[in-house]
Amino acid sequence: MKIFVNDKELEVSGKRILIEELREAGYNIPSMCYAAGAEHHPSCMVCMVRNEANDQMIPSCATFPTEGMRIDTESEDVTALRRMAVELLLSDHHARCGGCEGKEKCKLRELSVQLKAKWTRYGALTPVGEKVQEHVTGHLYYEPAKCIRCGLCVYNSKDGFTFQGRGFNMQVVIPEPSKPHVKECLAELCPTGALFIKKKESREE
Repeated sequence: MKIFVNDKELEVSGKRILIEELREAGYNIPSMCYAAGAEHHPSCMVCMVRNEANDQMIPSCATFPTEGMRIDTESEDVTALRRMAVELLLSDHHARCGGCEGKEKCKLRELSVQLKAKWTRYGALTPVGEKVQEHVTGHLYYEPAKCIRCGLCVYNSKDGFTFQGRGFNMQVVIPEPSKPHVKECLAELCPTGALFIKKKESREE
């Protein structure tokens, strides 16, 4: 199957979603709610591309290519939409990157720099205050202030991670401790480090 990306012809299988086809072809398509091989639901809107046939923005993590499709991945309009999506995520996110242990692996921080996103465009930042880290099980912890409700832990958990509430008030509810070896693997999917493995602290005798 042939599609056109930024006016260049690209051969794709047609059996995989656009983000997978485009990334394999070398296009930089960012996303916060998608991880290769994991179940997901489009929520962050950071992977948006333009379908030039109808001039509409579409989520590449939820769209399959069609014969002759023409896709724009790099215009200013596409970049601006991605920037807005990141700024909306930042508006309800922990505000102090400098004191965050997971900042080097945080996709949100990386994208905010890459897209020149403004932290305060959509209102006041989440108050920093004292860290609240909830123990899930074993060495696995959850820090709500860093969570962007991408859903990766919810959709890939067999242990009871769930959403509670709706809209801006939606929160992830952690499960009761069970099957720690399964849950700890979920930390690898978290794009902001809200779900993380806490190293055992050494104690002096």
